[in-house]
Amino acid sequence: MSPLPALRSILFVPGSREDFLPKAAVAGADALVLDLEDSVAAAAKEAARSCVAAELARSSASLTFIRINHPDRGELDQDLAVLAPHTAQAIMLPKVACVQDVEAVDARLSRFERDRGLGKDSISILVVIETSIGLRGLFDILRSRPRVRGAALASAEEGDFMLDIGGRWTPTGEALTYARGKFICDARAAQASWVIDGAFMNLRDLQALETESRIARIHGFDGKVAIHPRQVPVINGVFSPTAEEVERARKLVDAFREAEALGRGAVEFRGMMIDYANVRWAQRILELARTP
Repeated sequence: MSPLPALRSILFVPGSREDFLPKAAVAGADALVLDLEDSVAAAAKEAARSCVAAELARSSASLTFIRINHPDRGELDQDLAVLAPHTAQAIMLPKVACVQDVEAVDARLSRFERDRGLGKDSISILVVIETSIGLRGLFDILRSRPRVRGAALASAEEGDFMLDIGGRWTPTGEALTYARGKFICDARAAQASWVIDGAFMNLRDLQALETESRIARIHGFDGKVAIHPRQVPVINGVFSPTAEEVERARKLVDAFREAEALGRGAVEFRGMMIDYANVRWAQRILELARTP
């Protein structure tokens, strides 16, 4: 399987709004989410599936997620019928609370891959954690199946997770401090490839979006969900290394390699002692700098 792309921004598009796709496609997001769940009214589900199926069939140039309905709704087969015979697509599975929520989706995707001649586990799943019980089981959920390669925390201001914990949103994110910390630790322990913070619902306040994005990056998230094209540049900017960070990382690696060649495993760099952990941090910055 090819290396998974880094995801700073994932832009939502309601599956029923074909007219939104051209603008979304040029917004600069690292991936799109074509939604079949909450942004689509029940009466529009079939039309949305037709629209999403046509879009997936047209293009396999970049990664596209399909947010399906939770399997408990009984629409799993209809939702997965939109998939095209290529691997530039992935499933966003909402409202995941336990390992069992993943099992039926995994089984059907395995069958789809066999029938279409695709590699085993080539279609990834990104789970969305929207409840306290889901957060409690995140590590086990991520380790349950090889195709479960990432997770997103539903951190929206008045979203399901905030409602579940009885918290209150503030610009500095106090209500989500523990949730974000636990989420990051479990996701990193499970070696998740994608660790994504949730949507910011205020479309007009880009300054507050930048603040929340920085909080998420400080916690350790790789990227954040966008719900409008105007949010994408802000999110990409926050989750991309700055020129100063890239320069420091490059010089740190060079300084350490010089010391290593002399048989030393630690060296002073700009007034601080650095070792292999600092080098791994710097290498990650340099890898992120290569993200388009």
